[in-house]
Order: sequence, then C-alpha cells, then structure tokens
Amino acid sequence: MAIEAKKNSNDTIVAISTPLGEGGIGIVRLSGSESFPLVRKIFECHKSNEPDYPKPRYLYYGTVKDQNGEIIDEALVSFMPAPHTYTREDLVEINCHSGIINLRAVLKILLAMDIRLAEPGEFTKRAFLNGRIDLSQAEAVIGLIRARSEEATKASLRTLQGMLAKTVNDIRDRIIEVRAPIEAEIDYPEEFMDELPTIAATQIELLAIKDKLETLLQGVTRNRAYQEGVAVAIIGKPNVGKSSLLNRLLGDQKAIVHELPGTTRDLLEGSLMLGGYPLRLIDTAGIQGSDDPVEVEGIKRARSVAAEAQLILLVIDGSLPFDPDIVKMISPISGEQRLIVIINKSDLPQIVTADQVKKQFGEVTAVSVSVLKGSGIPLLEKAVADGLDQHFGELSDSPILITFRQEEILTEALLGIRQAERALLSEPAEITSLLLQQVWLTLGQITGDTAGDDLLDRVFSQFCLGK
Repeated sequence: MAIEAKKNSNDTIVAISTPLGEGGIGIVRLSGSESFPLVRKIFECHKSNEPDYPKPRYLYYGTVKDQNGEIIDEALVSFMPAPHTYTREDLVEINCHSGIINLRAVLKILLAMDIRLAEPGEFTKRAFLNGRIDLSQAEAVIGLIRARSEEATKASLRTLQGMLAKTVNDIRDRIIEVRAPIEAEIDYPEEFMDELPTIAATQIELLAIKDKLETLLQGVTRNRAYQEGVAVAIIGKPNVGKSSLLNRLLGDQKAIVHELPGTTRDLLEGSLMLGGYPLRLIDTAGIQGSDDPVEVEGIKRARSVAAEAQLILLVIDGSLPFDPDIVKMISPISGEQRLIVIINKSDLPQIVTADQVKKQFGEVTAVSVSVLKGSGIPLLEKAVADGLDQHFGELSDSPILITFRQEEILTEALLGIRQAERALLSEPAEITSLLLQQVWLTLGQITGDTAGDDLLDRVFSQFCLGK
C-alpha cells in the first residue's frame, strides 16, 4: 500500500478550479513557491526568451506539453507573484479549453512533478493563514459560491468586504476598555480608586456591547432563508388545482394535470425566486382516504413534506361547499410554519368565502385565485412574499452573512455579557473580569484570532476543490 506524503502549508499545490464539463474555459490553478518554475517546464510560449518573462499578471498564449513533448492543449497562462495574490503566494492560472480529458491531462502532468493536489478549500485556507482574509471572510467565500439569491450574494459580499470582522473587532476592543479599569481595581485598588468608573457607567458600557451583539443577530433567520431557500408545500384534497398552481407559478408544465383526481401520486418540485427568497415548491398528492397502496404512500409523503415545510399553501376549491375535514389537514402545523389558504376556481360561482376560511382557520391569509385563468396570482405572490417577511422577521440595517457557527458564537457571547451584567452587581470584580475575558475569546473565533486547528479544518473542509 502506498504511503501518502506528509502535507504541509509550504507545499506547492494544484487543483482544477472550474467545474468539470463542457464550457468555454477550464482553469488549473497552482499556488506555492515552485509554481512558476514548474509551469514553465510544461508551458511553451514564443515570448519565453524575453528578458522580462514572465511579466506579472500578463496573459501569455502558448501550448501545454507532456513529458514527451506532445501538445496537450492550447492555453492562456498568467503568472502572479506574491504577495499580491489570492493566497499571498506565487500563483499561476492555466486557462485551458474546458474539457474533462484535457484538464485532467494537464493536472496529471503537474502531479507527476514536485507538487501535490490541493485539499478542499486549501487555497482559501492559505489566504487566511497568510493574513489576507480572516475566518469570517473565508466563510463569506463559501456563502458566495452557494448563494441562491441576489440578497444572499449581497450579504456574503458585505462579509467578504470585512463588515462582520470590523463589527466584531470593535466589540472586542470595547470589552478590553471595560475590563481595563476592573483589572486596575483588582491589582492596584489604592492607586486608581479615585479614577475608576462607577458601576452605573460600567453598566452603560455593557448595555452598549449587548445592543451591538443583538443587532448582529437581528435578521439572521431571514438572511439564512435568502441563503438556503424556503421549502413550500402545496397541499389539499384531490383535484383542487395543486398541480395547476405549481405549473402557473413556475411558468412551466412541470406537473401532469388531469380532471381525474389522484393524478399526482409522487412529489413534484420546482424552484422559484419570489420577494428575494429562493423557493422550493413541492406539489404533493391529494390528501384523502384511499385503498390504493401507491396513493396511500403518496399521501404519507405529502403529510411528511407538510410537516417539514416552512410555508404551506393549502389549496381548496371555492366552487364547492367547504369541507370541514380540510381543517384536519393542517392540524399538525407548528408555530414555526406559515400558512396561506388559496381559494381556487374563482372563475366559477363561489361558495367558499375568505371570511368563512378565517372563521375556520383563524387570522390566516386567504387569497382567491383562478389558476386556470391566471387571475389573483400576483396577489398570491405578494401574499407569499409578505408572509415570509413576517415569518422570518426584520432584516438589520446592514445585513451581513451570519453562518450557523457564527450565530452560535454570537449567542454564547451575548449570554456571557448578560452574566457579566449580573456579576457586576453581586459578585467580586474578578468574576466580572473573567466573564468578559471569556466573551472576548469567544468572539475571536469568528475572525479566527482564537480558533484552533480543529475549527479551521472543519470550516475549510466545506469548500470545493480548487477554491
């Protein structure tokens, strides 16, 4: 069995940095001190004899050849010297034609030289280790790559530009300022007694720190919905227009529509951007009593999806008398879910009214539509967007990307400040100082100042190869 060579941060690394497949361009990226000489061995360019070759950030045209001198691909190559690169190391990008065979051939040639394959996220990890970005900015890179909406992209960019790091560092600096006189009181009580701030003044400072932490946490839920998307379940009895609604919202014939009830027996999905939220619409089987084992399984899945969805669109037929059994369909809905009742078939004489729906379901949003004619759909879309805004809460004035990890850290720090507030009034000064020190250390995990190797490995393992 082959023994893997020991990896370290001084190795020159390489990876394919673009998705494999057909496309206009594919990039093989190298970083490390040997990047320039290694690429020059395989890249033939007619300007290679010029005295200033390779000029920094100059795009050279030439061919990549293997060890036998056979041409593998035409390429445009840029040489970027440290420290003004993504990793703050010498970095080379080989721009090839985007094809699996030729990209892997170029990679194989390089791996046969004094170089190793980069680990997931290793380019960004080197950017962090070399001081180009902090840990919050590194996580923002993941956010940009995974962003599923314009709002999520904006939030990630704000963090990438250092907004979160600046705010966190300002809070940490303020904690030091609060701790300094407390430590002076502990170590030199007689010398600084007349100059120490009062308890009331310290309380004001702690309140300001607490407000800043709460502001950071404000809007986290909605921000995450922008980032990860919202699961929306379309439920109802058979033949009320669920599949037609899915098709209408998507503008596509995604689901088979037929007048016979029970046409939809499996889950059908589609994606939609609405109000800044990326929605995952799920059309479910009509919920009814049935002996058909396939239909029974579809109904079982429908109930399961409804239980996990963040928004439920309950479709009813407004041209038929209201069926009290419909209320049972939503009885498992929790307080963490949002419900909108859609009274469909408004193009037909209506029996069910919005007031009747609200009498049955309480203060719920009810929208009358004709999925067949398209009337009422804009009102429904607005109701969905407004409902999600209410459900996910307000967005802070300067929204930035807050990951699950960062949210846990900020929540822990907020708890620590509240404990320090209580300790200030009832405990020795040493306790308050220790609590504030712990908050300072905790917040340092956001930027990476106090992060251990295990945490760094966990963060950067989320990246794809080549980034």
